Amino acid sequence: MKKLPYWSDLPVIELYLDQVLLYVNDTTSLLFNISDQKPLTASMVNNYVKHGYVKKPIKKKYGKTQLAQLIAISLLKEVFNIQVLTETMMTLAEQHDKESLFDAFTSCLNAENLENIDIPEVVERACATLKLYYSTLDLLVPQEDTTHEHD
Repeated sequence: MKKLPYWSDLPVIELYLDQVLLYVNDTTSLLFNISDQKPLTASMVNNYVKHGYVKKPIKKKYGKTQLAQLIAISLLKEVFNIQVLTETMMTLAEQHDKESLFDAFTSCLNAENLENIDIPEVVERACATLKLYYSTLDLLVPQEDTTHEHD
């Protein structure tokens, strides 16, 4: 399984929208080995910004905060309503710093040792829900069976 980057691994330079799309889609694709995940599009990002779910870019450039938000939204939108998801993210951001929140989310999804990490319960449960969702999809997606060829 591919691993999510930590806050310190996110690009230091600000990115234009086309670069953001490439980065987020590359980062989130194949994370759970599901090939039909809907990629992040420019219109999605524009809608997220328009509705206040993601901070507005400065001079058309997106920084680490927006990248982290878009990575989380891209993954979690599969199982949670976008409005509830972003309201929860905003509430968490008021209670915790964004770097440690993103790193907690990353650690949880990367299935790393979580004993010494302070992870808000909602983040831990969201990660567990996402993992269960994709593992269930894995069971539902028919696997190619090449052992029983029919003529």
